[in-house]
Amino acid sequence: MYYDKNYALAKPERRRVVLSNFKGYDETKLSRNLPCDYVDCVYNYKFKNSRLTTPYGISALEFDGEIIPSIPDGLGDCKLFITNTQKDGKLKSRLALSHQNGLEYLTAGDREWTHIDCEGIFDVGVNYLYGDVDILLLSGERGLKALSGEQLVEIKDGVKVLDMCAHYERIYAVVEGVRNSLWFSDDFDPFNWNVSLDEGGYIDFDGSLGDVNAIKSFDNYLYVFCEFGIYRLTAYADQTQFTMKKVYTSSGRIFANSVTQCGERVAFASEDGIYLFDGYDVSRYSVKTNDLLQGGFKDVSACYAHHKYILSFTNEVDCDYGIFSQKQNNNVVMLFDLTDKSVDFMRGISLFDIKTVGAYGEGKIIGLSKDCSSPVQLDESGLYLGAPYQKYWQSPEIDFDRPATLKVVRGVEYGADGQYVLGIIANGERKEFVLSPLENRRSIYVKSDKFVFYIRSDNVEESIRPPILEIDFLK
Repeated sequence: MYYDKNYALAKPERRRVVLSNFKGYDETKLSRNLPCDYVDCVYNYKFKNSRLTTPYGISALEFDGEIIPSIPDGLGDCKLFITNTQKDGKLKSRLALSHQNGLEYLTAGDREWTHIDCEGIFDVGVNYLYGDVDILLLSGERGLKALSGEQLVEIKDGVKVLDMCAHYERIYAVVEGVRNSLWFSDDFDPFNWNVSLDEGGYIDFDGSLGDVNAIKSFDNYLYVFCEFGIYRLTAYADQTQFTMKKVYTSSGRIFANSVTQCGERVAFASEDGIYLFDGYDVSRYSVKTNDLLQGGFKDVSACYAHHKYILSFTNEVDCDYGIFSQKQNNNVVMLFDLTDKSVDFMRGISLFDIKTVGAYGEGKIIGLSKDCSSPVQLDESGLYLGAPYQKYWQSPEIDFDRPATLKVVRGVEYGADGQYVLGIIANGERKEFVLSPLENRRSIYVKSDKFVFYIRSDNVEESIRPPILEIDFLK
């Protein structure tokens, strides 16, 4: 007699796991298990109270409460500067735009831009109070000039300044072609650069820290940022009493345009991280973004406001979620919060030549955009020039630390104020599930030994709570 054999199938182990508690971006805290609280791929979301929330916005600039007139057509590439001027007996803010064929300026209250003829674009500028007149010193291929009132005044022809700043009534400048020297004007007279013990002059460096790139007046000293380190210069009125000391040597190249005063410290980006400098000591602020920075970091622009160090740059590393153009410059903005060390990302945008205007550290962040016909400002709208962003969050590859075990994602419990897409990449395929705010659960069936999860949305307002996945582990 023969008997039928009954085989008992092993019951899968079923678990409910949180996808992420949405704590932030950090390349050093990635996990192959859930919850993946930190990720290395997230754009246009902010993290707040364990939620993905509405990002910063970019809108056309309102200048002193009025909408800025459009930039005149056909100017090509421009550089943005901010200064002050007297108008109608009052001190008013003024914007200046330099381009290849001249200079445009707009004083608060003006209805149109005013043109000044000149050749060549100005790359750097610094404000200076000359007597009782505010002037804007500008330099580019055609030398050093000053915007004073309605006129552009010649200072020194044929000299291209790469960076400059005002310190104890002198102007200090890094000059192209002599990158191992720092030049300075006469005190109280930025128009006089004669070399003399009683007028202007220059200071030579030994070159051990590389070329001189940037200078900052900070905490009564002048700090000279070279490619691989920092000098502190004691420079008061009498140049015979100038003294210099090497205060920092860097193992990675310092990006000149990233050097920015942030309250009582100076922040800068280098090839091996983001650093803070208090005038004496340098501390590494963050390494959580190093891989991204090394993947492509050029066209750098930086500023500081609201306790945030803000970097705009071009990153050419390709990705497959289609939210940015590889050809567009300054397509990434990183906002480092210097109080809690968090970082937010904006991508798929155009924002460059960023500046802070208004009360120091608490002012408005403004800049230029290839996508807007007027200067722009950073705001809290969550919109990019009136339209919602495409937002994206992605986990690392997840195998639950059990790479040989097959798993089945069977469902998700969720909560959000708006519709969003939960995507799963497994077995080389991408599957997407639309999650409606009118429901709180969705059935799923995706089988694999490892997964990559992602979230994307394009709502005006965002508030995505941590999803909970239902997963079977097959035996």
